[in-house]
Amino acid sequence: MTDTSASDQSAVQPERAFVSDLFHAVSQPLTALECGLELSLRRDQSAAEFRARVETALVNAKLLHRRLLEARALQDASEPGDTHAPVDLKGLVRQLHEDLLPVATSAQIKLDVKCEAATVHGNEARLRNGLFYLIEFLLRVSGSGQRVSIRAQRVSLTALEVSFRNSSPARIETPDSTPVAEPADLGLRIAQRTFRAAGGELVFTQNRTGQVAGYVRLLLAD
Repeated sequence: MTDTSASDQSAVQPERAFVSDLFHAVSQPLTALECGLELSLRRDQSAAEFRARVETALVNAKLLHRRLLEARALQDASEPGDTHAPVDLKGLVRQLHEDLLPVATSAQIKLDVKCEAATVHGNEARLRNGLFYLIEFLLRVSGSGQRVSIRAQRVSLTALEVSFRNSSPARIETPDSTPVAEPADLGLRIAQRTFRAAGGELVFTQNRTGQVAGYVRLLLAD
C-alpha cells in the first residue's frame, strides 16, 4: 500500500466510525417505535392497552429525536466556529452549573464545581455545548449519593485544565490509567471533538465500576 492510499484510508476511518455510530444510535429506538406502532394497528386491544402502546411509542420517538440531535451535534463538533472573541470560562462554567444543578439534585448527586478566572480560545457556544455534554455524561453514569467534582485551573502559561471525576462519599477510587481514545458514548465523543476543534484535548479514563476521571485541556487566551 502506498503512502497516499494509506493516508486516504486514515482519513476515511473517522467518517466510517461516524456513520456506524449514527446507525447504532438511531436503529434501536426506531425499530422499537416501528414495531410498537405496527402491533397497535394489527391487534385488537382495550383503550388502556392502546394508550400504553402509544406512550411507549412516544418515549421511543423522543429517544430517536435525541439521538438524531446528538448525531448532528457530533458532526458539527469538528468545526471550530467563530473564535475571534476570548471565552470567559469561569462565567461559562458557572452558568452550566446553575443549569445542571436541578438535574443533579433530582438524581441525588452532589455537583461540586470550581473554576478560576481565565479566558480561553474557542467559540463560546461550541465550548458550552462540549462542556454540557461532558457534565451531562458524568451525571448520567454516576449513582445516587455520589459526588461529581469539576476543577478548572491554569497548569502552565499557555494552558488550563478542567479536571473531573465522580466518586462515592466514602472513598475516591482510581480508574484504570489507560485513557479511552474513542469513547463509545455519543455525548462524550461530541465533547471530545469540540475540544479538539478548539485546539484542546479530552483525556478520559473509566473502570469497571463506573468510576471516571480525566481532564479537558484548553488554550489560554490571556
